[in-house]
Amino acid sequence: MQQNRAIRIIKQAQKVQVESSTKAVSEGDAVETSERELKSVVSGWVREHRQRSEEYRRSFADLLKESGFRSPRATSLA
Repeated sequence: MQQNRAIRIIKQAQKVQVESSTKAVSEGDAVETSERELKSVVSGWVREHRQRSEEYRRSFADLLKESGFRSPRATSLA
């Protein structure tokens, strides 16, 4: 006997949605806009990372100074 196989039904609304999203991706302007948005977001992330890294470095250096730690590099330079 044959087994029943699953059938995938694509509704009309889904078909229109897929076609419209395909058209949007194929347009050059939409791609350029998304690239600009991506660049601005990534630039923001990089700026935030640099700021946090600098804040961390400063706070860690201050903490070490308060605890009396002297860097071997600092003593050799002085």
